[in-house]
This record gives sequence, structure tokens and C-alpha cells, in this order.
Amino acid sequence: MKNIFVRWTVFFLFLAAGYFTANIYVNSIVKKNLNSAAKVELPQYSKEELIKNSETRMKYLLTRTNVKFFIHTVKMKENLWLIAKKHGYSVHTVIGCNPQMKTYHVNINDKLLLPESGGCLHPVSGTDTWQTIAEKYDIDEETLKNTNCRVTDLSKEIFIFVPGRKPAVDMLNESMQEKYALRDLFRSPLAGRLSSTFGTRRHPITGKVSRHGGIDIAVKTGTLVAAAADGIVTVASTDVGHYGTAVFIDHRNGYITHYGHLSKILVRVGQKVRMGQIIARSGSTGRSTGPHLHFTVKKNGVSIDPLKFLW
Repeated sequence: MKNIFVRWTVFFLFLAAGYFTANIYVNSIVKKNLNSAAKVELPQYSKEELIKNSETRMKYLLTRTNVKFFIHTVKMKENLWLIAKKHGYSVHTVIGCNPQMKTYHVNINDKLLLPESGGCLHPVSGTDTWQTIAEKYDIDEETLKNTNCRVTDLSKEIFIFVPGRKPAVDMLNESMQEKYALRDLFRSPLAGRLSSTFGTRRHPITGKVSRHGGIDIAVKTGTLVAAAADGIVTVASTDVGHYGTAVFIDHRNGYITHYGHLSKILVRVGQKVRMGQIIARSGSTGRSTGPHLHFTVKKNGVSIDPLKFLW
């Protein structure tokens, strides 16, 4: 009995020794292969390349984030607002992902980089850390890291993606910073579909090519219309030429806004109004093909594209 026990003990010790020897050998082979394997590095690009070329920027981001990006080619009659709305986010996202833009205007066949969901690119500086970037955009640091999950060394990166946030104005190029500053002056008088933009167009009633001095926002009759900024009502009439029923507001800084084709006026001439205060209801009075609000912005008597001020 004792001999059997000894033999089995020796047998199991032999098996254990063989197992550990084999394990050491296999691990050494694996380690050798790993050391000899070529290291995979993320492709590197210059900042200039990434700014100028949307497709290069997409390749860069797809290797660093868990966000899907795609290229949108601008079609006839599209603008930044329509493109953004089509994809379910604000125009801030389109601007925030396209640092090559120096204006809000786009041309047919322009290529824009768009993400699957809202957010913006942050240009990484030498002093940036995950913490400082997270604080700048008021976002959780872990969310930021998880979104940019393939970034191992932040100091070597040019852009990272910040989900669900607007671009930081001081991170935009100088031209866009100036344009963003205009956004503080006015707010949209109401929400609706942009049915006609500023500039040359064929008039929907006369058929003649003419200059459209504002924008048309399609809404149901009776939709509440708000003042775009603080000011004093200078016109509140049911007989304002092709506008039909309209309100004009003087903002006392060279700017005047027009609200046309209204169904009802809720303010009077000389009344002081605040930004966002309800002044009227939309309609289809005057020269109109359907219910909408015509909104004009003038600076020292010259009409300016309202989309320079509104999202």
C-alpha cells in the first residue's frame, strides 16, 4: 500500500513538473513573438492636412474615437441649418466638426465632415489634459476618454471629439469667432422650417428674379412671434405694403428688425420690448403664398442675412 502511494505521488509530481515546464516554454515563445511583432501605430497627420481635407480628418477620427463619421456632399438648395436638422442636431455640430469653414455659407459639392451624433472637435494644445478639456466643455472626464478610446497619449493628438457639446468660441478660427460674436445680438423670433433664404431668388408670386431682403420661416397661422432683441416698437400696423400686417422694432444700435405677414399684433408703437417677449402671431397677410413669418434684419438701413445672427 505504501509503495502504491509513493508511486502515485511521484507520478503526480512528474505531471506537475511537466506542466510547469511546458507553461514556461509556451510563455517564452509567446513573449518572443510579441516582442518581434511590428508595433501598430496610429496614422499621423499634420494639423494643416486635417483642417483642409474633410476625408483625411474623417480617417484620423475613425482611428481614435468610437464615433462614426461620414462625408456629406452639399446639394443644391442646402444650407448648414437644413443639413444639421436632417441629421438631428444643431448647426453648432456642423461648424464644430469643420474647422476649415470661415463662413456660414456653403456651395454645391462642398464636402463636410459630419458625426453620427452631436458634438464638436477640440483642437488639442500643449497645455491640455483630459481634466482641463472636460472642465472647458462641462463634460465628465471618463465620458471624454471613453469617446476617444483609442487615444493613448493626448499630447500627441491634434483633435479629439467632445460629444454633445457646442464648439468653444475661442477654439474657432478668427473668421468664425467674429461671426459667432454676432449670435449674441439676436435670438430667433420663433421656431420653424426655413422656407426661403436671404438673397437673389425667383419670387413665388410674381415669378420675377429679385432680391429677398430677409428669411421666411414656415409655421402655422397663429404661432407666437417673439422680439429678436430688446428695443422699441416703431411700426405696428395692418397695412405695411407687401408685408401686410407687420411689426418693426428699433434696437437703438443701428439695427432694426421686421416681422411680416402677421395675423395679429400684440404690441403698440412706442412700446419697449425685451428679447423673447411675445409681440405678435404669425399669419399669411400681405403678399404671401402661405402662413409664415418674414424676418428682416437691417443695420443702418442695409439688409443683412438674418442667418448670420440666428441658429
